[in-house]
Amino acid sequence: MLENQLKQLGFSKNETKVYLALFDIGKCKAGQIIENINLHRNLVYTALSELVTKGLVAKVLKNGVATFFVNSPEILLSMVEEQKNIAQEIVDTLKKKNEVVHDIVVYEGDEGIKRSRNRALQYDAGETLYVIGSQASSTVEMEKYWRQFHIKREKQGINFKMMYESGVNPSDLEWRNTLKLSEAKYLPVQIDFPVWFAFIKDYLEIGIPGNNPLTFGLRSKEAVAAFKQFFNYFWNQEVIVENGFESFEKSIYVMLFELKSEEEYFVLGASVGQGDERIQKILEKFHADRIKKGVVVNMLAYKDDFKRMTDRFIRSGDPDLKLSHAKEFISAPPIPMQINIYKGKVFFIIYGEEPTTISFKRPEIAQVFKNYFDSQWNQETQMLKGREVLKDLWLEGVDCKEMKWIGARGYFMDAYPKLFKEIEAKARKTSGVIWKNVVDVSMKEHTLTRLPWMKTRYNLPRTKNPIVIWLFGGKVLIVNWAEGEPIIFCSTNKVLVQSYSDYFDELWERDK
Repeated sequence: MLENQLKQLGFSKNETKVYLALFDIGKCKAGQIIENINLHRNLVYTALSELVTKGLVAKVLKNGVATFFVNSPEILLSMVEEQKNIAQEIVDTLKKKNEVVHDIVVYEGDEGIKRSRNRALQYDAGETLYVIGSQASSTVEMEKYWRQFHIKREKQGINFKMMYESGVNPSDLEWRNTLKLSEAKYLPVQIDFPVWFAFIKDYLEIGIPGNNPLTFGLRSKEAVAAFKQFFNYFWNQEVIVENGFESFEKSIYVMLFELKSEEEYFVLGASVGQGDERIQKILEKFHADRIKKGVVVNMLAYKDDFKRMTDRFIRSGDPDLKLSHAKEFISAPPIPMQINIYKGKVFFIIYGEEPTTISFKRPEIAQVFKNYFDSQWNQETQMLKGREVLKDLWLEGVDCKEMKWIGARGYFMDAYPKLFKEIEAKARKTSGVIWKNVVDVSMKEHTLTRLPWMKTRYNLPRTKNPIVIWLFGGKVLIVNWAEGEPIIFCSTNKVLVQSYSDYFDELWERDK
């Protein structure tokens, strides 16, 4: 048993044999150890040298002959403490290297739930892990995982607070209340959450149940602060919760009635409406009435719904989008929920078979959500990556009709012809599309220059510059092709967009 334990402390096999032999023999010469453990003399001397270096064994020379004896075994404790300090320094250094403001990771299946939840164990003692809603899976394997997780959490000194849906088995709640540093309650609302939320310090987990559950991990202090306020409000008191289409319609119209012309409200995670067609009709009528009254909306809309959202505003009577402002909400994954903020009030809309609205008036909570909204709304510059991202941006450019490039050499269409076919097909169906490109003469025979809507001027010198500048729809993209996947700097800063537009015009009009 001692041999196994010493190995766990980092002892080699030979060091273990020599160290234990010294305890049995006592103060002795190396030859006695060699005879006692039947190990080659070179291996014994090497092990003795390592043990002396670590301070575990003392060496005394008398008349040129070395004698060895063990020091106090309590030195093992100081060795472990020193290793712990070194490990802590390494952890602190690696954490600093890994700090990202808004990193989003998508996990799949039960293993994905485990990987996401294990991230909570990386935090320091005294932090609290909050969970809203039940978990996606209750298999035997997952139940085993939860028990192991809580053992590790307790050892780490991390607190745990959870609010269950009303339909969850009472034994699950009772068990978690028996754990150390753990509290559990039922949600004070009679609904089944279509998602679950778990968050700690700056990490937010959003889970979507199903046969193959999806778990989204989002690093964001603002989002966690907002959900923590939301959690604490539910934890400490009752709120107004209503189900059904009538309640949904009433909630949004109460907001409209309380807002005057030119006053505004804000929406986090806006969508065109999920589920029943009745929601679509309610929202169509609501926005027509809102525009007629002159109430302004500012929406952070999920990317998949952004175009349909702006089309709805135009249909509802705001063709110039003077009262209807929307931006893409790309800092969070799309979920069937949105948050409305106005006049110190907040209400959640959760889409399911029937919509559920959760309304409460708490100015301090509304301000937290408003601060997070502002941080996302005012984000003019983003770093993006990937072929699919660039494809979506190109499709967006087709909708804008005119696109301008500086140095476009057809990298995308050459590397990803299948993705480009989708872009080309949309461009052929869209009237009035004009693409302009300033490039060097090496592009004269390229397929990109032969597209019927493409205008090209060869006013650049030959270059191997891997950067391409895109201009469309009030955006400037700087696309770097130095890696296999494009890296995209995207900005809507008006000064930056104008400076690149002026630069393009100068190149376009330049003599060859």
